[in-house]
Amino acid sequence: MTFVSRLILVVAASVIAAVIAIAVVAFGASDRVGAEIERARVANLLGTLKASTEANLSIGLLLDQISLLQPRIEREKANDPSILAIDIFNSAGRAIHSTDRSLIGEEVNTDWVRRLINDDVWNSVERGDTVFGTRFENDLGVAGGISVTVSDEARTARAERLGLDLAARTAVLALAAALAAAVAAAVFAQVFTRPFDRVARILRSDGVTSGDDAGLCQLADATVQSWRHAEAQVDRGLGQIGALDDAA
Repeated sequence: MTFVSRLILVVAASVIAAVIAIAVVAFGASDRVGAEIERARVANLLGTLKASTEANLSIGLLLDQISLLQPRIEREKANDPSILAIDIFNSAGRAIHSTDRSLIGEEVNTDWVRRLINDDVWNSVERGDTVFGTRFENDLGVAGGISVTVSDEARTARAERLGLDLAARTAVLALAAALAAAVAAAVFAQVFTRPFDRVARILRSDGVTSGDDAGLCQLADATVQSWRHAEAQVDRGLGQIGALDDAA
């Protein structure tokens, strides 16, 4: 493999590797941004439900007396296909309102109750789905919690679509970049090796002279001249030796 071929191969491979690395980083960043957007969206819903629940508790209503919560959470679930369930439970861990009416009065996951000690929005993965939750309070302290179960299928589907689209675009970009890099490397190699090629032709006595005062070409001309001078001296010496042999 010639120097030019190796140079083109190395440059093209480097460009393709760089494009693939950038695509991988972009995919990871996009996936993280998607997760943060989903978390912010669900956190906003939790905040709205929390504010509405606490407002009704502050006027003296009990959690099971807030009749507007049940149709509210059912409406939120109907408007967002990614939401699998919304549950509102008391501090004892019993569901008071739920989009699955069969669970009303049943005990919720004990882990949800345990997380009521923190006021932050929490999340956990259960059976492949993500559960987000928060607590709400009344005048006496923690009164219960709200959980929103979100399907990961939509996010996975978005990630798959993004991955396929990014892969196709990366392939096209990598091919174009590799071709551009190969052309640039070939041009560079041609420009870079041209003086050396001219010097080689001068040294081979192909009838090429430097025609300029460039250092390499001038040195090649001087080398050729010294070779010719040395050959002439050798020829003269051989001629004199032959003449001596004849005279003897």
